[in-house]
Amino acid sequence: MLPVQSGSAHNFAIESWPTRGVLFTIRHLLLVIGWLCAPLCLSTFSRADGQTPEARAFEVAQWATISAAGKAMEQLGQRSASGSGDLSTIVRQRQDLLADIADKQRAADAADGDMASNASLLVALRGEIDSLRTEIAELDRRLAAEFPNYYELVNPKPLSILDVQAQLEDDEALLVFLVAAANTYVWAISKTASKWHEDIFGRAMLGDDIAILRAQLDPNSASNRGAESLDPEDGSATVPAFDRMRAWALYGELIRPVESVLLGKQHVFVVADGPLAALPLSVLVSEEPLGQDTDPSALRDTDWLAKRYAFTTLPTVSSLSIIKKAERTRLHSAKRFKGYGAPVLGGKRSPGGNSAERGFFRGSLANVEAVRDLAPLPQTEPELRRLAASLGAGEQDVFAGPRATEMAVKQTDFSNTAVLAFATHGLLSGDLQGLAEPALVLTPPDIASSLDDGLLTASEISELDLSAEWVILSACNTAGGDGRPDAEGLSGLARAFIYAGARAILVSHWPVRDDAAARLTTGAIGLLNSDNHLRRSEALTIAMLDLMRDERDPSLAHPSAWAPFVVVGGGGY
Repeated sequence: MLPVQSGSAHNFAIESWPTRGVLFTIRHLLLVIGWLCAPLCLSTFSRADGQTPEARAFEVAQWATISAAGKAMEQLGQRSASGSGDLSTIVRQRQDLLADIADKQRAADAADGDMASNASLLVALRGEIDSLRTEIAELDRRLAAEFPNYYELVNPKPLSILDVQAQLEDDEALLVFLVAAANTYVWAISKTASKWHEDIFGRAMLGDDIAILRAQLDPNSASNRGAESLDPEDGSATVPAFDRMRAWALYGELIRPVESVLLGKQHVFVVADGPLAALPLSVLVSEEPLGQDTDPSALRDTDWLAKRYAFTTLPTVSSLSIIKKAERTRLHSAKRFKGYGAPVLGGKRSPGGNSAERGFFRGSLANVEAVRDLAPLPQTEPELRRLAASLGAGEQDVFAGPRATEMAVKQTDFSNTAVLAFATHGLLSGDLQGLAEPALVLTPPDIASSLDDGLLTASEISELDLSAEWVILSACNTAGGDGRPDAEGLSGLARAFIYAGARAILVSHWPVRDDAAARLTTGAIGLLNSDNHLRRSEALTIAMLDLMRDERDPSLAHPSAWAPFVVVGGGGY
């Protein structure tokens, strides 16, 4: 038996009990000490501004995620600055002013060592810094007035608990995580209630557990070979093991303490942080698992969190307001569709499997021969055609094979496109040598150019002009993260599509077997097309559960097959 503690104690499978048990005891002592000190600190917050400790802590916690989101958008802001037009001019001016402030601040820091000799210089430098900050404030006012979408994306502001509750519907809730070095903080908020919890899972310990689960979910991992269907005649099918006890332990530590706020809700927004950003909450287990982890029947009967809630991922708490505003102004025209995929590729390599190989880039352009050497994806063209058919689109709206080019994407008018789909390889930075940002693979040209080198990068995506209700990225690794503590919350691809104007994005956390991807995406779109009262995240969840319960293919019971996708951004109607 594994040692299992009650209450807020560690409910996870401890592989080395002496070692982790000691850590466990020490962390509990630290937690007790922390809680003894916490009332003093939190009561100070409350007296200072009239807020309850919970409300004040919630807003303070958001600054950490906001800071990370702002850093993540830096590359897209720099790309905007290199373009043309009023937005580019303002962004360039703002970046120049920030650089000037940094230079003058360094000079002031150097002069501060001898204040007596440098008093007048310090006064001058501080005056110049204040003046530059005034100029930045004026540019920010222009950005907010003239380019509100860009401004809100790169300058998110905290929301209060009351602000969040005003945005939520009766059957919705919000889960917010903040992962610190020694603790994880969790907030659950519904329209009428809120609750928070501090857990002893620190960044390193949480990262270790999530990395183990991620390795079991990735079909390319050495610990998981779940991409092959298994159908033996004697009915004794098994699939790769998934550590459901560990998934149950994570649920018990992170969600059970606040779940009273979530009960009865159908739709839950999630703002993840740190290693939690690399794991869909749908694969957590809400009741003690029974049977063997390799038994498809036991996996199907598991109380996955996907059976309780439909989840939508948000980059920050403040993005809830943007998402809700977009839902109120959604397109009411016909569900026009554009799909790109099944690029002409002739190799056998999978992305990320040989990143040390030389020659993927020649200068700033991709080596088209190296791109062409990636493995083809035979199920992606039928997937796009089924998506098009479910939305009443014609042949001209499916860009597959030779038509699936970067040039075709850049030259398309997407102003009336409600659903935009890419069914292809998704690359993370580093998957190909020299690739500094995420990208989508398209049919490479004979000769690379700045308009088309076979890779549609995040910065190029950010320059598209979209109004799509949903961008579907049926591609490998488009949500990124490997389960380590520094995993990004949202991939550069997802952020780029949000910046370009997409209201919601469907992205994958690990390489997806193409038959499962086709069934998940077409299933979700088909459900949305037939039921106007169904949310995007709810349609995806139904498609996930339908796939999991298909007894004709035992391997589909493994969460590697049914749980790769998450909805990012707008999960509404």
